[in-house]
Amino acid sequence: MGWLSLRSKLHGPTSFEPVVEQVINFKSASERVEHVEHIEHISSPPCEYPLQDPSVPDDALPFISPEIVQGQRLRLSQVQCLDWIVVDNIVYDCTEFIKEHPGGDTVIRSFIGEDCSWQFWRFHSKAIMEKWGRPLRVGRTKGIVNRCKEPPRYFGLKSR
Repeated sequence: MGWLSLRSKLHGPTSFEPVVEQVINFKSASERVEHVEHIEHISSPPCEYPLQDPSVPDDALPFISPEIVQGQRLRLSQVQCLDWIVVDNIVYDCTEFIKEHPGGDTVIRSFIGEDCSWQFWRFHSKAIMEKWGRPLRVGRTKGIVNRCKEPPRYFGLKSR
């Protein structure tokens, strides 16, 4: 008889802790699954900053103070946290998109309530931003600084 225990190891605060245990017996097929409690991350948050129409220009978006944006990071351990990130002073609500992000949710969660402009542009093109980012805009802000210094980009060898 063998035991197999699968556990989700997500970094940082999580809204659920799945525990699945399965008994594997090669002589008789038996299975034991424990109850998994899952608290869904807020899906349609009642918010005074709803998603904006993609046709609205960036400068016409509502202004959201830096304190409100950064406040989402302070609420990370609560169910009502909104997954807001900032790219080039535009606030994006990734609360629903985080489930579909091809790079996983960890990268977005690590920048909730913060600026991630240079990190974003290292992996995404303007076309991707237009297609996927534009519908996620909730507002604009000013004064949120990226906590990570952008490393220099080197092209080719440096001559001496």
